[in-house]
Amino acid sequence: MSLQTAARWWAFIDDRLDERMRAQYPEGLDAYQADWRAAHSLVQDHAHGVACGDDDQAAHVLLRLREVAADWDGHPDHPDRAAA
Repeated sequence: MSLQTAARWWAFIDDRLDERMRAQYPEGLDAYQADWRAAHSLVQDHAHGVACGDDDQAAHVLLRLREVAADWDGHPDHPDRAAA
């Protein structure tokens, strides 16, 4: 488990949230901020798990990040596509 794994997912999610916010601005701003905070919190939780050597926590949080990104499974920059 590495910080780089979560960083790839975070960068992907952050970019998709930014795209969605721009497409829905100004109505989508509140949703963007809430979703951004939630996803950012997950990345921080993952980093904490890695730093503490808690691989189970880190893996669980990584799974949650993957769930956040599920809406964009078909996107060409999806981290699963990049890893393949």
